[in-house]
Amino acid sequence: MSVRTLPLLFLNLGGEMLYILDQRLRAQSIPGEKARKVMNDIITTMFNKKFMEELFKPQELYSKKALRTVYDRLAHASIMRLNQASMDKLYDLMTMAFKYQVLLCPRPRDILLVTFNHLDAIKDFIYDSPGIMNQVDETFRRLIDTYNCLSDGEFQLIRQTLLIFFQDMHIRVSIFLKDKVQNSNGRFVLPTSGPVPWGTEVPGLIRMFNHDGDEVKRTEFTTPGNYVTPQREGSFGLYGDRVLKLGTNMYSISRPVETHMSGSSKNLASHAKENTVPNPLAKEELNFLARLLGGLEIKNPSGSDTGFRLNLFTTDEEEEYAQTRCTD
Repeated sequence: MSVRTLPLLFLNLGGEMLYILDQRLRAQSIPGEKARKVMNDIITTMFNKKFMEELFKPQELYSKKALRTVYDRLAHASIMRLNQASMDKLYDLMTMAFKYQVLLCPRPRDILLVTFNHLDAIKDFIYDSPGIMNQVDETFRRLIDTYNCLSDGEFQLIRQTLLIFFQDMHIRVSIFLKDKVQNSNGRFVLPTSGPVPWGTEVPGLIRMFNHDGDEVKRTEFTTPGNYVTPQREGSFGLYGDRVLKLGTNMYSISRPVETHMSGSSKNLASHAKENTVPNPLAKEELNFLARLLGGLEIKNPSGSDTGFRLNLFTTDEEEEYAQTRCTD
C-alpha cells in the first residue's frame, strides 16, 4: 500500500463531485448567483491550506466510510443541501467515474495527469475570486513537488492501492452503460486498441539479442488490436496541454447520470450506508477524521443567504423512492 495515494484519491473524487454538482445546478435552473456561491464555497473549503497540509502527509489510505464522511461534509460546505439518497448517488457517481479513469490510464504515472485535468477544470468553476484561484494553484505546486519526482515503481504502487480501494465497487452508471464501456454486472469493459503508453512502442515486433547485447534477429507478429503511438507526452507542469483526456468533464454534454446497483453491489452499498459514521472503536481512524475535518467548516444558511435543496435524481419522486430504500 502506498502512503502517497490519499491526496490523489481525494482531489480526483472532489473534481468529479464538482462536475456533477455543476451539472445538477444547471439542470435545476438554480439562479446563477447561488450556483456560483455554492461552487466557490465548496472549492475554497476543499483547498483549505491546513486541510491540504494534513492531506499531503504520508499516510495509509483509510476506509470508504471515513472518506465518505469527508465528502458529506464537503458537499454541505455552502448553502446547498442534499438528502441521504442524493448524497449516496453523488458518491456512487464520483467513485465509479474515477475508478474507470484509473483502469484506463495508459501508465501509472498518468494518474497525475488525470489529477491535473480535474484541477484545470476546477479553476474554470471559480468565479471572480483570485484568493480561491491561488488556493488551487498552491495545491497544484504541492502536487508537482510531491509527485513529479516519484519513480515509475512508486506510481505503480499508487495505482494498485487505488484499485484495491475500488475493487468491490460495481455500481452501474447509465452513461457508461450507454457507451458500452460497462457491463450489466457493473464491471468495466477495457479497450484492446488505442494509443500505447508514452515511451513504449506499438506491439508487433520481437527482437532477439545475443549474450553481448547485439540484436541478431527480428520477428514480426499480428496483434488483435489497432495500436498507435501518442504524438507527445502530456504536460506535468502548472500549465500546458495534458494530452490525456481522462479526468475531463464528461457531463459537459447534457445527458442523464442515473445509477443502478447490481445484486452484490447493492448489498455492499447498503452495508456501507449503515456504517457511514466511522466505527467508534477505530481510534486511529477517528483521529484521522478529526485532523482531516478540522479545516472543513459547515456553513448554515443565514441572513440573505437562503439555502436550497439539490436533487441528484431526475424528479422528486425518484429521489423520494430512493430515500425510502435507503431507510429500509
